[in-house]
Amino acid sequence: MKFEKDALEGLLKTAESEGIFNKAVAGFILPDGSREILTLNTPENTVFDIASLTKVCPTSTLALSYILEGKLSVDTKVIDYIPELQTNFREDIRVFHLLTHSLDYRVPMKTLRTLPAEGILDALYTYQFEKAPGADFNYGNPASVLLGIILQRLVGKDLQQQGRERFFIPLGMTRSGWDPLTRDWNPIPKAEISPTEICSFRGREIQGEIHDESAWVLRKLFPVGSAGMFSCVPDLLNFVQTILKDGIADNGNRVMPAGILKMVSENAFALDSASKYSTAKDACTALGWELNSTKFMGTKISPHTFGKTGFTGASIVADPDKGAAVVLLSNFTYPHREANADRIHAFRAKLSDAFFGQ
Repeated sequence: MKFEKDALEGLLKTAESEGIFNKAVAGFILPDGSREILTLNTPENTVFDIASLTKVCPTSTLALSYILEGKLSVDTKVIDYIPELQTNFREDIRVFHLLTHSLDYRVPMKTLRTLPAEGILDALYTYQFEKAPGADFNYGNPASVLLGIILQRLVGKDLQQQGRERFFIPLGMTRSGWDPLTRDWNPIPKAEISPTEICSFRGREIQGEIHDESAWVLRKLFPVGSAGMFSCVPDLLNFVQTILKDGIADNGNRVMPAGILKMVSENAFALDSASKYSTAKDACTALGWELNSTKFMGTKISPHTFGKTGFTGASIVADPDKGAAVVLLSNFTYPHREANADRIHAFRAKLSDAFFGQ
């Protein structure tokens, strides 16, 4: 692979001219382990709300680490850690379903944003499913919220603490975490955080506070596993490169258990465990991560390519066969969100094709 800097910078400038975003940082891991970072109207260490990238950094990657260490299992019943769960099929819901988003929650969590935090949890705990767990792939926030609660109860520490101890401190991710403006360790000046949206729901510009409305409400109880993390491209490159090296950091230290790469780059519905818990055999997703999704990953990738997107304009695409990755953070939702993610998905795919296709 060659790094075509001019072509990639041209894509960023075209996106700006088309009004997709006007601030962005794109980071690239090359097959030899070297890195390149390109910027558009903002410094490379600018902190962004990474939205649903929170689902993988740190939530699902924490869960996979504990599974590999034998502290948790894909077979674990959710009610073993969340006995408050009173949905139908409560006895059948496993951690596997949370990691693969194969629970039939059909309620957009933004519709719950006017409830108090306890009310949002109660709505999830008492939801009545139309289909059994594992019947369909159904991506959404509820599964990651439940997974985050399990991790908190498993370890006895919230996701902020777990993320810092397991990943952020060992990997030098000094600008990553929840509550960037107010936390008591390495707070980030507001000027170094990209504004996310002029929000009609809250009636103000959102900068340095959680953009996702339900996650913002639930933060009054604890950091949730679905959204709310803030990070920068250099930090996320450290995280992704460690996964590509199967848990080994640049300094040679093991930060994640061996086997993590296989778990995030193999189709979870093809695993032996899936036959017990799922009939969604045609679905294609890894444990906790999206897999081989041409919608935002483009067409120049291998079948083992894993990644994730965030509503705010964030994405990770990592191809283990090529040993390469691209991380994008942008202000796609500023000043106001678009009706859908079509334009940012198309840009992500173009960026991936321009990088992985060389």
